[in-house]
Amino acid sequence: LETFCDKWKAVYPKVIKSLRENPYIFTFYSFPKPIWKSIYSTNLIESFNKQIKKYTKRKEQFPHEESLEKFLVSQFESYNQRFATRCHTGFDRARAELQAMFSIRD
Repeated sequence: LETFCDKWKAVYPKVIKSLRENPYIFTFYSFPKPIWKSIYSTNLIESFNKQIKKYTKRKEQFPHEESLEKFLVSQFESYNQRFATRCHTGFDRARAELQAMFSIRD
């Protein structure tokens, strides 16, 4: 990290300051390469948030807060069911390395 910071501090001082304040920002590099994209990407979260916003935009369909809460819970449940058995990109290829890193046994 220091080599990176030294190289780019003149060009990107704010970025380097941020990196020095949060050295864990590149933690995903400690994991197997096939799963880097899944770790640092927020595509699944952003997609789900967009879907929630789309359906909750029409406020008249929720006469009170409890109805909105029930709707959100149902959406979260549905999302969890869809992705509960899905293997994120790269995790299947990196299974052995991850098991070794975290001492996981089948």
